[in-house]
Amino acid sequence: MPEKKNTYRRMVIATVALALFCGVSYALLSATSTMSFCSSACHEMEEQAAELRFSSHARDKDGGDISCVRCHIPAGFGPRYMAVKTYSGLKDLYMHLFRSGTPLLRADMQKTARRFIDDGNCLLCHDDLHRNARGEQAITDLGRIAHDAYLGKNGQASSKCVGCHINIAHLPEFDRRLEVNRFFAERMKNNEEARDAK
Repeated sequence: MPEKKNTYRRMVIATVALALFCGVSYALLSATSTMSFCSSACHEMEEQAAELRFSSHARDKDGGDISCVRCHIPAGFGPRYMAVKTYSGLKDLYMHLFRSGTPLLRADMQKTARRFIDDGNCLLCHDDLHRNARGEQAITDLGRIAHDAYLGKNGQASSKCVGCHINIAHLPEFDRRLEVNRFFAERMKNNEEARDAK
């Protein structure tokens, strides 16, 4: 009989420990997935958060704020989400603790950062690639040709969205000169001038 009691006690303890682990993990995942965490706790990302606010991707097709994780972490919860979230979190924690104050080399970062933009996240808003995100109007003829090429003959993507769509949420100084970024660059410049005038 005592053996059964010990087995039951171990099962209860294991169940409580698992529930606590899941609860704490969920709380940590939720807390570290907010825009305020990315832009204030990780002061290294303040500039990128400011750029996002003035980009065409500050809000989703329904008018909701787009946070960092909406683009940089795969949508949905599962092994891939956990792998990317864990890797990104540990990398960012290392940078914050041991490389804080080191200037971020944005040109070098761009290539790496684009690997962490999942096409599935883009397609959550851009579900019809022949219309704009809100479905209000058709895209340009050139855009349609490009998206048809993206989908390929078998309907599978032949490249990633960010292969063509660079600077959609972030605009480092060195990319502001590009004509395609003119409106984004103007919004950034106006914001900076207003901030400096204060």
